[in-house]
Amino acid sequence: MSGIQREFHRRADAKRFRNRLDNPFLRPKERRLALLIGGQLPPGGGRMLEVGCGEGSNLSYLRRVQPQARLIGLDFSIQKVAFMKEQLAAVAACGEADRLPFRDASFDLVLCRDLLHHVNRARDGVMSESFRVLRPHGRLVVVESDGRAMLNRIFRALVPAEKGMRDSTPDKLMTLGRRFGRTRLDYIEAGLMLRALAFPLGWPKGWARFLVAPVYLAALAWEWFFRWAVPKNRWSYMMMVVERDRS
Repeated sequence: MSGIQREFHRRADAKRFRNRLDNPFLRPKERRLALLIGGQLPPGGGRMLEVGCGEGSNLSYLRRVQPQARLIGLDFSIQKVAFMKEQLAAVAACGEADRLPFRDASFDLVLCRDLLHHVNRARDGVMSESFRVLRPHGRLVVVESDGRAMLNRIFRALVPAEKGMRDSTPDKLMTLGRRFGRTRLDYIEAGLMLRALAFPLGWPKGWARFLVAPVYLAALAWEWFFRWAVPKNRWSYMMMVVERDRS
């Protein structure tokens, strides 16, 4: 991971964590995503690792939809791991995505959400390590924004830490995934306007919510229109599932 990425992600972002959990416009998206990811676990829950867990908002939702699963998070940031342990009382560890501190065949599911474009030069290493710790027939779930989408082009032009998104295209992801196992890719969200607005707006307290709610409602209406008007293969958010074979 480059110095730019380490500095960008080093600190725990409590506002971002609370926004994902408290924002009524984001909660349905996060819950649906958790259901899609949790649905890749075996019956009875199994054992799941999130690589690049950040503050733990993904695991918070997954714990609700998969209460029987054993969920573990890993992040390079000591601050984020400490924040996650305090907020969620969850199992988390510090470590590098391309040098996972776990034994071979330890997990039924490994999740990498919005991670690969931040470790762009280490994608192969992250994938290899994820498969090393997967059990036979375990699954790797990769969630990434499509770098071809106009909003993502703007985002990566403005934020240096997002430049790796240029390589997060469906063709490149599928080529990478097929090197490791049986791969499928689907689009899970049409537009990312709501998520983009959540970065600067968050979900404020008190009367300020009445000011930001109309902006979110307008973005929601745009996403509904986008979902209807644009072919699914031009949507903005993707989920790739790669299944490990018996070997």
